[in-house]
Amino acid sequence: MQYCPKCGEQVPDEGRFCPNCGQDLTRPIQPTQAQASGFPGQIPERPTGVTILAALQVLAGIVLFGLGALVLALAGLLGIIGVRPQVPVFPLFLGGLVVGIAGGIMVIIGIISFAVAYGYMNGLGWAWTLGLIIAVLALILGLISLPSGVISILLEVLIIYYLTRPHVKRFFGKS
Repeated sequence: MQYCPKCGEQVPDEGRFCPNCGQDLTRPIQPTQAQASGFPGQIPERPTGVTILAALQVLAGIVLFGLGALVLALAGLLGIIGVRPQVPVFPLFLGGLVVGIAGGIMVIIGIISFAVAYGYMNGLGWAWTLGLIIAVLALILGLISLPSGVISILLEVLIIYYLTRPHVKRFFGKS
């Protein structure tokens, strides 16, 4: 498969004309026309759905980072309470450790969400790959938590479907 240098549409290798815009593929395209179209060598225009996914990643990052920070504060509070002599130390230490680990994981996932949003906005290939991995993992978690995970499953299937569309893959340089 080849791509039309004017509009970026997929064209069969034996095609002489673009089925989308009619560009004659047998004669070279003018340099100004290639630059204006964004093909080849330039990132095509970002699809609206990618912008929406980036915004959702930012929102997820804010929520996860904020909740993670609150959970870490709770872990610190459990550690402070455990210092008192009349309170058994080990259960509070263990509880604080578990809560602290959970908070740390939430903060890290929040930071990853911000990074994926940045990659989505700039059409970076690693963000497409990471977004797809995150969607598949979330889909698996939704399947494990059935029947309550039905909405999550539907959303993740839609995200996976969208990220694998040809124009989205082309935006991320994955075609």
